[in-house]
Amino acid sequence: MHPLENASPANDSGTQNPPISPNAPKAKVATSPDKDSIRPETSKNSFKGLLLDLDGTLIDSEHTHLAAYRRMFKAKGWQVAEAELDIFKGRPGPEVFQNEPGPWSGLDPETLGLEARSYVDIQRDPPRIFTGAREIMQLNIPKCLVTSAWRTWANLASQMLHSPADLKIVTQEDISNGKPHPEPYLLGAATLNLSASSCIVIEDTVSGICSARRAGAGKIYAVATSQPPNDLLEAGANRVTHSLEELLPYFPKSWR
Repeated sequence: MHPLENASPANDSGTQNPPISPNAPKAKVATSPDKDSIRPETSKNSFKGLLLDLDGTLIDSEHTHLAAYRRMFKAKGWQVAEAELDIFKGRPGPEVFQNEPGPWSGLDPETLGLEARSYVDIQRDPPRIFTGAREIMQLNIPKCLVTSAWRTWANLASQMLHSPADLKIVTQEDISNGKPHPEPYLLGAATLNLSASSCIVIEDTVSGICSARRAGAGKIYAVATSQPPNDLLEAGANRVTHSLEELLPYFPKSWR
């Protein structure tokens, strides 16, 4: 087994195995896959789709969005400490405005979310495309972005990623329950006319992995761009790498 591979959460048939014990030995971080451990997914696994998280997985846009919130709060005269901005990381703005205390309390969260979007400036704060992301997007397999972002942002990001024309997208506008609820990945699979058990998910957060597990994803890969590798393994990722580039050898050659 690869040092960052987890056999416990889901097997190749998509059925759930017992959860990982919190006392299980911690996996060691490897800078690249061991050549002897690379086992590309084969036809026997019958994986037919790829469900992809966006922010933090394919692109690094955290600074882009946080800069927009800073500009918005400054324009409104709201005093929000830098540490308090952490509550916006990886979460839809309206959800934060609705559920977290702050100077926005009592105001309409959806309206605030729309206003925050108007402060996004990709020329001033351009997002970064992760190495390997464009190669992932060119894999010859049906793909769906499953993101907590809004559709306008997802469409823009898909263009930056040089995505294929048949790419499907599920955004916060399409769902009632965000990650870690299974709805996003269930809808993503359904959008491809597939079962979640026939799809591979690529994520970067514990919340996203939990969503994929609860949806019954056939296999879950994670990149440790946002959270510690061991946290991602314990959440249920089957394999964790430091980058998308390191994941590429695990996909069948027929997909490339």
